[in-house]
Amino acid sequence: RIGDDNTYSEYPERLLFEEEFDALWSSQSRFHPKELTDAARDRLRQVIFYQRPLKAPKIGRCTFFDEPRLPKAHPLFQERRLLEEVNALEIILPGEKARKLTAAERDDILLHLQKQKTMSFSKMRTRLKCPDGSRFNKETPQRTKLLGDEVRAVISDKSRFGPSWLELPVERQIEVLSKLRTEEDEDELTAWLQEEHGLSEEQAVAVSSAHLPEGYGRLGETATRALIEDLKAEDVPVYSEAVKRAGERHPEMKHHSDFRDGEVWDKLPYYGEILARHIPPGTHDPKDKDDLAKYHGKITNPTVHIGLNQIRKVVNDLIEKHGYPTQIVVELARDLKLNDEQKRDVNKAIKENTEAAEKRSNKLYELGQPDTGANRALLKQWEELSKDPLGPRNCPYCGVQIGVEELFSSAVDIDHILPYSRTLDDSPANKVVCHRACNRKKRNQSPYEAFSRDEALWATIQEQVARLPHNKQWRFGPDAMEKYENEERDFLARQLVDTQYLSRLAATYLQSVCPNGDGGGVYVTPGRMTEMLRRKWGLNSLLPDHNLAVSGNKKKNRLDHRHHAIDAFVVGVTDRSLLNSISRAAGRAERDDLDHLLSEVQPPFGKDIDAMRRALGDALEKTVVSHKTDHGKPKPGDSGVTAGKLHNDTAYGLTGEVDEKGNDIVVVRKGLTSLKSRKDLARVRDETLRDALLAHTEGRSGKEFIVALEDFSKATEIDGKPNPWQGLRHVRITEPLKTIKIKDKSGKAYKGYKGDNNLRYDVWELPSGKWAVDVVSMFDAHQLSAEPQIKRDHPTARKVMRLFKNDTLALKDDNGRTALMRIVKFAASGQMLLAPHNEAGALKTRDADKEDPFKYMSVAPGSLKKRDARKVRIDSVGHVFDPGPRSLHA
Repeated sequence: RIGDDNTYSEYPERLLFEEEFDALWSSQSRFHPKELTDAARDRLRQVIFYQRPLKAPKIGRCTFFDEPRLPKAHPLFQERRLLEEVNALEIILPGEKARKLTAAERDDILLHLQKQKTMSFSKMRTRLKCPDGSRFNKETPQRTKLLGDEVRAVISDKSRFGPSWLELPVERQIEVLSKLRTEEDEDELTAWLQEEHGLSEEQAVAVSSAHLPEGYGRLGETATRALIEDLKAEDVPVYSEAVKRAGERHPEMKHHSDFRDGEVWDKLPYYGEILARHIPPGTHDPKDKDDLAKYHGKITNPTVHIGLNQIRKVVNDLIEKHGYPTQIVVELARDLKLNDEQKRDVNKAIKENTEAAEKRSNKLYELGQPDTGANRALLKQWEELSKDPLGPRNCPYCGVQIGVEELFSSAVDIDHILPYSRTLDDSPANKVVCHRACNRKKRNQSPYEAFSRDEALWATIQEQVARLPHNKQWRFGPDAMEKYENEERDFLARQLVDTQYLSRLAATYLQSVCPNGDGGGVYVTPGRMTEMLRRKWGLNSLLPDHNLAVSGNKKKNRLDHRHHAIDAFVVGVTDRSLLNSISRAAGRAERDDLDHLLSEVQPPFGKDIDAMRRALGDALEKTVVSHKTDHGKPKPGDSGVTAGKLHNDTAYGLTGEVDEKGNDIVVVRKGLTSLKSRKDLARVRDETLRDALLAHTEGRSGKEFIVALEDFSKATEIDGKPNPWQGLRHVRITEPLKTIKIKDKSGKAYKGYKGDNNLRYDVWELPSGKWAVDVVSMFDAHQLSAEPQIKRDHPTARKVMRLFKNDTLALKDDNGRTALMRIVKFAASGQMLLAPHNEAGALKTRDADKEDPFKYMSVAPGSLKKRDARKVRIDSVGHVFDPGPRSLHA
């Protein structure tokens, strides 16, 4: 329903549509009984209202055996987990050695954990009659209880199976739980429960809606049964001991702590062969062997997947040139050891977050909503609408309250405050709960861009924003987008979790070519220590323009890719003894005193820091950055796959007219107040509306012009007559555009798309010796057309080179010296923008910044030959393969 403000004020629920469908079918089936049968109704109802079954996710393989992992909602998983947890418990008394539980104590605690969802450590101490002042080894301020048998506690509830659940054999329990996980038709599920297990309808419905633990464990059924057998032993063995005992019966379980088979590889294989236990399984189908990721499986995190593949390429190239490594150091993205005060702060924050998450779980249970991570995150975002826990939670864009019951309805959205398509920022700090109507009105804009023209509304928004956390408030400012682009796009901060995960996996992966032992192997260093040593040794100043990047809180020049080489140097010269001594000292010191700790650390070149800096500086001058190129080639055998997005998403209406440049005149919808001048109004498609707008804005410009447009939309009368355009928000205007035409079966073009993406840059030498270019769009590159236009016009033309974005050119700069330049972008006109191979950061912003010395090199097609331009290849370890100027080969 459209409200008074021309926005949607109500959103109907699915139930209303279902009722309408049933009413229509019931009424119309009287007139068409043969066609509108009950079977047809049920089939069509299923198609319209219920999503088709999702493709079942692949289940990982067991750590020990080649079999699927057990789901967490499985009796054997729950039994094994409980035995592991309780067997690992120790009772600690001040001044005494910790002691394990006896078999009787273990069995007593297990008996109670099997009956309930949780059991507190304090209750355990009471049951075991522990002395005053004792505690358990797993007990912390954040962890005050152990999780019980989640499945048994839920299913054996008196409203479901009750005591009869315990009487079922394990195989029958597994059958029921499997049915609950896989059956999508609730009616069939409840009917099956009633027929097979004699449950009442109320009990069957309660069972079908039970919230069970999601996901899978790391072990399959064979390993789980074997471990349960050993974990039940009278001496209460811990997990590692149970695995060792099980390994005597099952050789596959002998080397549980080492997933490698002991083989040292000549070169790094695809990571899926080494890290098979860490990733979803592949097909292992022989016909897929050419596609390693498909055959072996791959990590779902794209950052980690790409990172491990690049590690393989670099390490194998290094082995090819320098032989096998004796030691590999991986920089780990984590802090040094924390001191006691820092530990207290971290533990306090963890405790608060844990308690808040538990409260949200309880709240979801009260609301009858599934206790999932997504729902807890939604509830957290709703809570953050107001810092006052007792205050109202209002939509930040309209100020209308959002009740907790409304939160899970279709009327509420989670919005990216700064548009995700423009920032790629999916962090919680960039999200806010709002009404769906407001989200649609905001569209792909920042809050300021979308709402600031309405002063009253903007005042309401400012009032709501004051209640939000500080890390969200700045995103509502007028300069939010600019601030994000200039200050907030810190790759390391956004990718911290990814790089931690990546570095840990990399250490395991790299051991396949560099096994531990004899002083060699793979080890990790903390990234924060690398930063401190780099700064203490004065290495930040080695890169050009370093003062530009030191402003504010930045510690090094991240605008030059070679800062990674400096990090690699520091990591490489930091041996284990230095790492251990600094780490131990850091554990005793305050954060602010860490610089003092490093004052005694000697650089690797003895006491001559200047000699070390000169040697590293010389190496940096010779360092060439290798950029990952993407030549837009689909994988072999991929049918119907393109190398990229063929065109812009927006479809444009064609008028059939063209301008003097051959561009199509298309019709687009624009916001009324986005038109800035009478010249814009002249392009309004509707002639009557155009004349009315021009008359209403005559003599107006600038802000007065915008106010006149707003008045036009609000006015009830125009020239003494009722205003037919009252409430007008958008107008259709014409504009010239080079389009990709879409035609119907008769060959008539009925809409057009903007190409918006150039794939390659082909350079040709004409018979006259002149160089010409052909810029090929992504769309044209995928057509079946014959040879390019240049070749048709000049049959004897010779192709000089084919270039893609991120390729590297060697050419003479403005001073006549040969420089290595990366291709940043090129236009259909043939103009190409280049940047030195080492330049990093937001290059477009830097180019526009008068304070930044970086500027693009703009090259026209005609100057490429004069500059001796040629494509060069840089391998993954920075070696340059340059064919040399063409003039030398002539």
